[in-house]
Amino acid sequence: MKKFTFGLMLAAVLMLAASPLFAEGMMFGVKAGLNLANLTGDDVMDTAIKPGLIGGAFLCYNITEIFAIQPEVLFAMKGAKASEGDEKWNINYIEIPLLFKVNLPTEGKIDPFLCAGPGIGILLSSKQTNGEEVDVKDYTKSTNFGIIAGVGAAYQMEKGAISLEARYEVGLSTIADAGDDADAAEPDIKTSDISILLGYGFAF
Repeated sequence: MKKFTFGLMLAAVLMLAASPLFAEGMMFGVKAGLNLANLTGDDVMDTAIKPGLIGGAFLCYNITEIFAIQPEVLFAMKGAKASEGDEKWNINYIEIPLLFKVNLPTEGKIDPFLCAGPGIGILLSSKQTNGEEVDVKDYTKSTNFGIIAGVGAAYQMEKGAISLEARYEVGLSTIADAGDDADAAEPDIKTSDISILLGYGFAF
């Protein structure tokens, strides 16, 4: 699955390199919002949503009026909290989604869109807290692969657009690392996130 995801992202990057030859327009922008993070998997029990922040920059290549490719670089706060008590697992990533967008043009200024694609997360920090903070970065994988799907709408302006979107991301493999014990089984723990994002893009 990791090779497939990497291959898909590499193919899309090559398309981005060629797209200026036939792109109808490009847009650079920023976005930020709320990330509702949780964890799933066979070894996850009694967790609840942990609110956090998500935000960063994006570059949208409009291949046609309808189809676009949008790479992003985001800072995302993930993890989960216990359904009872104060225990939390705070995991921070630099995320690089590569989204394929379908724009749904309308006669007005508001254009809905759909988006989906793979994403890779690069681990920045991983800490568990329950009265005191414990660094567990050595027991968290350095990369996290996921699939993203979302829906939103953009309000077209003279030189750009304001967008509001909701997206869901699910991890494809466990984020737990057995550490130095090569014979130890890795627990099945995957990320699961709902993000609400507000963005602004500049057309060029």
